[in-house]
Amino acid sequence: MRQASRNGFTLLELLIVVAIMGILASIAIPAYQNSVARSSRAEAKTELLQVASDQERYFSNFNTYVDDALPLNTPVVASRDRTTQNGFYLISVADCGGGAITNCFLATATAQNDQTADTCTTLTVSNTGARGATGDTINECWQR
Repeated sequence: MRQASRNGFTLLELLIVVAIMGILASIAIPAYQNSVARSSRAEAKTELLQVASDQERYFSNFNTYVDDALPLNTPVVASRDRTTQNGFYLISVADCGGGAITNCFLATATAQNDQTADTCTTLTVSNTGARGATGDTINECWQR
């Protein structure tokens, strides 16, 4: 008796492949999302340090800080915010706790849009260079 040749996959083989793909996807997708969040956070850190640098340049010229995240744009506009290039963070400048804006500032980058799912919801830097974060530890947010 002649045995029929087999062309194709059995249902069991197909289920095993689907299960393996599901396991790989459950590992790969969160890792990818974490990587995207970290790269957007790097953009925010760069922009936040640029705001601090701009504030120091403004202070060296006028002997005061301002609550404008774009202080080198003329004229200065009170409470003007700055958005990162890809729109994932909104940066604002305010007086530091217990002080006046003329003496000290605190620049804050707040997550926007899809970035709100990140563990680091805000990043801060002050006129003294002190860094802060909310949502995760300062080291986790600034070191990664």
